[in-house]
Amino acid sequence: MAEIEEKITDIFKEAVKQKIVNGVSYALIDQGRISRHYLGQAEPGQFYDLASLTKVVGTASGIFKEIDEGKISLDDQVGDFFPAACSAVTVKDLLLHISGLPADLDNVWQYQSPREVWEAVLATKPLYLPGQESIYSDLNFIILGKILEQVSGQDLSSFLREEIFAPLGMLETGFLLKGKRDRFVKTEVTKERGQVWGNVHDETAWQMGGLAGHAGLFSTLDDLARFSSFYLTTDRPFVTSLFDYDCFERTLAWIRWQKGRRFLWHTGFTGPGLGLDFENGRTLVILASSVYPKRGNEAWLLARRQAAKTFFGGGYRQEK
Repeated sequence: MAEIEEKITDIFKEAVKQKIVNGVSYALIDQGRISRHYLGQAEPGQFYDLASLTKVVGTASGIFKEIDEGKISLDDQVGDFFPAACSAVTVKDLLLHISGLPADLDNVWQYQSPREVWEAVLATKPLYLPGQESIYSDLNFIILGKILEQVSGQDLSSFLREEIFAPLGMLETGFLLKGKRDRFVKTEVTKERGQVWGNVHDETAWQMGGLAGHAGLFSTLDDLARFSSFYLTTDRPFVTSLFDYDCFERTLAWIRWQKGRRFLWHTGFTGPGLGLDFENGRTLVILASSVYPKRGNEAWLLARRQAAKTFFGGGYRQEK
């Protein structure tokens, strides 16, 4: 691991030196041993916008818990929970991103309230029949978040805090976090909202009041290390069954980094990445704000991908 750690550190030091990002917080966990790094302007204890890591850290973990407890089934249909244009789509379809739903809503700024956004999601028709195509869709996880609320009788924030984060000691993870603004890492300067700082970056999540199944969580490096350690060591049936699926290069909620390997990967639009290597008991947690001051940071995507290749010991799906 020392060689891997040195290479990843060099990748991120260069990203900071080239001003690709202002700072990088990252951690390597190997058989329970944690090595933390704070490069550039990164500091311990900073809150990062997790963007789409919300899907795996929050929503999917909640869905898996409810499945283990028999409260939700993979074969349950959206129509079992609420009337929707995608009523025949199953929980499994949503988790695998094969529902056929589009990636997002068109022009989310047209809606005047979280309720209007949710109604628009319910009215959205799939572009394909379930299973025909893979479309990475935020709508899938907005719906899964609402299913969790329906089943639990709680809002998504309360459910995840009580059932997932608090039991894992993740006391600095949640939606709509409060704290000194300086602890939050800045994200984009936008036309619609000005400087986004301490509030969710994702437009759809913002229009939903900052609380949604696809984006909106904030967290720290230490809390994500706790989360990752749980995934690697738990014997919960659903987590251990994730490697039963390889559908369009995905398992339920996660990306399968390499075919036939017990490697999971996920990223977020704001810059984070999370890699789980079940074969060697290792985790890579990456936190950075690559959308400050603006989005479109292709250089960071390359640096993050290079770090993941170094961690997993090979390119994505045998990429060279």
